[in-house]
Amino acid sequence: MTWQPNVHSSLFMSFFRFMKHEAGLNDLDAILKSFRLYLDHIEAEDLEEVLSLTRAWTLVRFFDADLLQQATCTCCGGHYVAHAYDPTHEFVCGLCNMPSRAGKGRRTRKGASDRTAMV
Repeated sequence: MTWQPNVHSSLFMSFFRFMKHEAGLNDLDAILKSFRLYLDHIEAEDLEEVLSLTRAWTLVRFFDADLLQQATCTCCGGHYVAHAYDPTHEFVCGLCNMPSRAGKGRRTRKGASDRTAMV
C-alpha cells in the first residue's frame, strides 16, 4: 500500500477503533460514523477523498480477518495500517519517511495539462 492510501486508511481505522471501543458502537454504526468523520476531516483540509465507504468497510473486514494490523511508527508514535505478520518493530510511517515523488501525482499533472491547454 502506498503512503497516501495508508495515511487515509490509518485515519479511518483510528476513528473506527475509537467509535467501537470507546463509544461502544456496533460495527455498522461505527463504520458509518467513522466514515462521516473521515469525510469531515479531509473536507476541512481540502484533501482528495481516497477512501470510499465500500473500501472503508472492506478495510474493517480485513482487520477482522487478521489480514491487516496496526503498526506503531517508531518516529512519531502514530498507528498505521500494515500487512498482517509483517515485522513492525522498526516500522516508520509514510509521513516520517516521505517518498521522493510524494505529491507529484494527479494534481501536478492536471495543473501542467491545464497550463498547456491555455497556450
